[in-house]
Amino acid sequence: MSLYDVIAAGHRGQCFALMARRFMISEPQAALAVRHLLPVLLPSFEAWISAPGGLASFLEAMERSGYEKALVSPAVLSNHFERDRGLHLLEQFRSVREFDGAAFGQAVAGSGLSYRVLVQMLPYVALFFMGALRTGCEAPLRDVLARRMGSTVKAAANPFAELSQMIAWETKGERHGLLANVLGGLLGNISAARDNRQTVAATSPI
Repeated sequence: MSLYDVIAAGHRGQCFALMARRFMISEPQAALAVRHLLPVLLPSFEAWISAPGGLASFLEAMERSGYEKALVSPAVLSNHFERDRGLHLLEQFRSVREFDGAAFGQAVAGSGLSYRVLVQMLPYVALFFMGALRTGCEAPLRDVLARRMGSTVKAAANPFAELSQMIAWETKGERHGLLANVLGGLLGNISAARDNRQTVAATSPI
């Protein structure tokens, strides 16, 4: 299942309908906006988890930030605190790699929405993006952790917390970065479920 599909299934399948009401657009336009904004976020996200310490930072964020609620609680779209969390995410992504201006332009053209509306939607799409990753990563990472520990991990165990600690430990040992490479590949495969992504170079519009 792609990130787009996980987001579409959010809020009991009403994610795009809720976005449409929030931004006074049609539901198909909301779906198109998400489909075209994900490729704007993905390269910066991949640069983040590939940077030194980035994967551990991502796992810690998954452990503590409750991003899975972004696809469950309707209050996400009406709460200024949640919007600010989304803006903080965008800043974190951009600190490693700027967003692709041409890809954003393609989002405008592909969605039929204005630049202004897409900029307003982007913080929420960033929250949905992280919520989808939280949902999509948990089971595979639990499997990685179970194999690593040589036993079945209890259902209550938090794979993000355990794995972030293991990464920090391994970077100091002889098997430098082994687990980080395994997890980086896994997360990269999950995030690689792109919809209509085109790689282009341009300056960021935001």
